[in-house]
Amino acid sequence: MGFRRILLVQARYDSEFSNVLPAGIGYLSEYLCAQGIENEVFDLNVKEDTPERLFKKITMFGPDLLGMSMMSLNYRYNYSVIRHIKRLFPQLPIVVGGPHVSTMREAVLRECPEIDYGVVLEGELTLGELAAGARPREEVKGLMCRTNDGQVRFNGERGFIEDLDSIPFPRYSKFDRKKYAPLISILTSRGCPFQCIYCPVKLAIGRRFVPRSAVSVAEEIGYHYACGYREFSFRDDNFTLVPDRVFRICDELERKNLKGVYFMCDNGVRADTLSFELLRRMYQIGFRMIGLGAESGCDTVLKTLKKGQSLADTERVLRWASDLNYKIELYFLIGSPGETWDDFLRSVELAERFPVMKASFYQLLPYPNTELFEMVRSRGELLRPPEEYLNDGSQRKNTPFFQTKEMSREERMRAFDYATTRLAGHLKRVNKRFYRENALNRFRSLGLGDTLAGALADIYCVDFVHDAIFNNALTKTLKSSMKNFFLSCRKGRPAA
Repeated sequence: MGFRRILLVQARYDSEFSNVLPAGIGYLSEYLCAQGIENEVFDLNVKEDTPERLFKKITMFGPDLLGMSMMSLNYRYNYSVIRHIKRLFPQLPIVVGGPHVSTMREAVLRECPEIDYGVVLEGELTLGELAAGARPREEVKGLMCRTNDGQVRFNGERGFIEDLDSIPFPRYSKFDRKKYAPLISILTSRGCPFQCIYCPVKLAIGRRFVPRSAVSVAEEIGYHYACGYREFSFRDDNFTLVPDRVFRICDELERKNLKGVYFMCDNGVRADTLSFELLRRMYQIGFRMIGLGAESGCDTVLKTLKKGQSLADTERVLRWASDLNYKIELYFLIGSPGETWDDFLRSVELAERFPVMKASFYQLLPYPNTELFEMVRSRGELLRPPEEYLNDGSQRKNTPFFQTKEMSREERMRAFDYATTRLAGHLKRVNKRFYRENALNRFRSLGLGDTLAGALADIYCVDFVHDAIFNNALTKTLKSSMKNFFLSCRKGRPAA
């Protein structure tokens, strides 16, 4: 017996991207639609969509299966929601997937007995096969289920999807787009072949790199462009791994003749995969922001992390990106194994040497089943048990998860604050330059001459004027409302 009405729920995880349309359940919903399986979606990250509204949604929609996609962050809260659902709807089967399940596997079903099924790694085919009911659930690859005596059974890994173009991209027809930021996340590939000791991506999506075709990527962007979107975030773990593929994507996007687009690689790209020619080509078709996972300004630390790239790689790309006028973000890790205070200072100095808009320093989090976790656990360096820090720990907060003989807990906290304070002036100057350029171009677009446009741009960038515009709550609300208004005005216009 299969399932014909599925409610897909995005678990709450409280991050800066929780107001963006969730691509994960977007893919699942689109795939189920293509299989003729009725489905609806519910996102617990949307402010007004509370658990109480979810319970009402279940009553009204009447699903015969509920699927939830979970991160590790806030997993205990999401377990409590699942338990409440089971109390209210005891006959409703619940399947859970996402990074938390793929990383923690059988432990999830043992910790939360109310979960009936777990899906690991890619979810489309496994969920589709479970819903179809064409074979016993004990034979569905990629699925965890319960035996008659209540034990957790894992049916084994499912092979990776070889042709990602065969999976329809998300069109978000089941979502209320007005509740989200006017930004679309684009995933052009899956998998990461690198060996970084700290990274859980290989656990959540696998080591094998599988790309989509350039035509498929351009088709997706063209579809959302026609719906009024102009901002696109490329969220791949390895977008530029195969440079020739990125050149082909750029060629296909150029053929679309999309005006006014803003592309960004804010999930980070590897410096050792980039060339000046590729960065220039990306800029030509609308890429304006890149994030670089520098991790450290010290080659010794990079080797310990098994990053597979050098400081020289990062410095070279920073020079190229600066020359091309990219907005640059750098991502660093605090307290990697073997990192000393002097090594940390090299990271700060790297950010100071280049015109970067943002430099983020993260407290390194040891995910279970990674090499880093086994290393620090065997040395007794964990400051909290993983079941605690996975639930409430954020690398963006100044709360260390482990310490080493080279850098104590107190030094890690001091490093976090030191980087923020020391770089504040440098980042402000760089940001002001970009603000002025943007303002100047906007004033020119209104038909103002260079002299007047320049004077207004200078006024716009005076500290108290700029702060009044960007840090005022009312202004932020109006800005968000205007973005959504312009988005609704663009809807229905075909891509050129």
